[in-house]
Amino acid sequence: MKKKISKPILIGGVLLIVSAVLIGFVLLMIFGGDKEEVSTDPLNLYNKVLVGMPKEEAEKVLKVESSAKGKGFNYIDENTGYGVTVSYKIISIEDMEEGEAAEAAETTEVVVFKQLFVPDNSYLDGLVNANVTADQVNSLKEGMTYQEVKTIFGGTDGTEINSAYNKKDAATPYSVMAWFNPDHSVAYITFLGYQGTVMVFEYRPGK
Repeated sequence: MKKKISKPILIGGVLLIVSAVLIGFVLLMIFGGDKEEVSTDPLNLYNKVLVGMPKEEAEKVLKVESSAKGKGFNYIDENTGYGVTVSYKIISIEDMEEGEAAEAAETTEVVVFKQLFVPDNSYLDGLVNANVTADQVNSLKEGMTYQEVKTIFGGTDGTEINSAYNKKDAATPYSVMAWFNPDHSVAYITFLGYQGTVMVFEYRPGK
């Protein structure tokens, strides 16, 4: 004959289970809720920084300690080995915001250059995104649009590897895009503006 479980005991058991679940959820939020997913993207840190971004903001979004490199700083992602090299410069707000009212004396330290940090050539394998030939690169013309270049390169997007502040037009930085081949040869194209118009192009054979 089955024994009946009294209602008070049953209700108490349910409440105990619910309480345990709630406590577990609270502990997870306190000790594990703020953990970010580990990124395996080689461009993880590079893409977080923008030319013209105030230094304070750049260091806040990067969230890693920097090491000095010449006039710049290296920020390395310990999970991937890749990172970003950043140079800062004090620039007047008036230069950055052309056409807007600003006091000439008001200045801020901002990102004027960023470059993808690659530890050594062995890391180029993680950046392979194309099969571009020297003939394709040499067929380019100054002034071509990014889309025209992309079409010549078989529809493959390039990877921006550095960007620099443009004194003549702060809103249109210089941008170097790269197409990495499996044999470590690379097509480097400098654009006026991100995915803008071609300025300079070069094909470097693999070593």
